Amino acid sequence: MTIPQQRYAYGGHYTFPVRYGWLPKGIDRLVSSGSFSASTEMADALGLGSKMVESLSFWLRAMGLTAEEGDTKARGASEMARLIAQRDAFCELPGTWWFLHLSLVCAPGTVWSWFFNHYSERIFDRNGCIDAFLEHTRSRAIRPATPQVAQKDVACLLAAYTSRPGVDYVDPDDLGACPLRELGLIFRHAHVQRFERTRAPAGVPHEALLACVSSLVEDSGRGAFSLRELATMKDGPGRIFCAGLDALETMVANAVAVSPHAHLDSLAGERMLVVAPRLMTDWLTDLYDRIEAAA
Repeated sequence: MTIPQQRYAYGGHYTFPVRYGWLPKGIDRLVSSGSFSASTEMADALGLGSKMVESLSFWLRAMGLTAEEGDTKARGASEMARLIAQRDAFCELPGTWWFLHLSLVCAPGTVWSWFFNHYSERIFDRNGCIDAFLEHTRSRAIRPATPQVAQKDVACLLAAYTSRPGVDYVDPDDLGACPLRELGLIFRHAHVQRFERTRAPAGVPHEALLACVSSLVEDSGRGAFSLRELATMKDGPGRIFCAGLDALETMVANAVAVSPHAHLDSLAGERMLVVAPRLMTDWLTDLYDRIEAAA
């Protein structure tokens, strides 16, 4: 069977992971001025270098915070960006970053989508990861990555997500630290030069879990998915949040216990998760409402 070819996008980040403080600056500019231009003037206004402001522009697009407007293709603020600006302007809530992660890795044709959806190794080294990405693009991409491009994309991914096991996820003295490390999805074992992805993620909001499944419902037209399917399918919560079946079962049970928009059914001995198709911003609003109610 012929594998359909897909358009892949590479680079744009200049190997900079998104840094603390970058997104609040970018979102504020998007919302207040209606656009974001990676210009010298913008770099000076935000106190960033020219390559850094180009990288910030990339991250705003990659995380679904920009939207093309009208026939001009000008990039304005997306509904998600406007919501974050209203409810978590400094991007301080971990839940905001879980939703940004979800938006980032579910966009097809990127190293982020490939790693979380197609790369199955739980324990791996850097070179093996680069080789696997190269092989994937050679078989799937209309324009395959070059070794140099693959090295830079994988390096940025690992720098963005990798934390150290058994210690604080982020070193406060690391000026290049990325908030995505706090999700604890990939760990680095420095003494053996290996990386390991978790199988039991901590802190995933039930709204982010259900938003992930809700997108599957919308895209597929199906009303329900078995937990086994959700643990392994592309764009499913098992892959997106690095959750094994046992962890996913616990996450789903906790989610349906409190959400009016989801419940479990049984079909032919399988537990089926039924989730209402809703916009991601609706789920994110639910998260912010819950946090404010608990404060």
